Amino acid sequence: MTTTDATSGRGSDRLLAGIVLVLGGFLVVEGLRLPLPVNVGHLGPQWFPIVVGALLVVLSGALLRGSGRAPAEPRERTDRRAFLLVVATLAAHLVLLPLLGWIPAGTALFWGVARALGSGRALFDLGVAVVFACAVQFAFTAGLGVALPVGLLAEVL
Repeated sequence: MTTTDATSGRGSDRLLAGIVLVLGGFLVVEGLRLPLPVNVGHLGPQWFPIVVGALLVVLSGALLRGSGRAPAEPRERTDRRAFLLVVATLAAHLVLLPLLGWIPAGTALFWGVARALGSGRALFDLGVAVVFACAVQFAFTAGLGVALPVGLLAEVL
């Protein structure tokens, strides 16, 4: 690898670290500006963006610290099939979320990403996806007081 390639790699690492730092700072500031609902105790919905933002700030520091090292050798090829399947799964999730609600759309999201990344255990992945989607629903609803979209489940329940 030439010196120019290594220098441009460090520059892109610094750019990425800067973007992550700005995003993390934005999340912290906006989390602090969120009002605390009257029906929650000490931990309300504002803590989630604050924690994620703080973790992004720490990640940006780690990226800056690692930018001085020699870049790793580039991979020979990109797995386009997996990438396209993940993008298609995310697009399907965005379409299904308002129609079906979080639990079915989240299940499809988690199952689709597992399949795209090469898991060969379809039924096991589906079971894990259902449990994880339900756990996320419970964590947001009971833990944070944030209602995720219910979709058609409102008609059934």
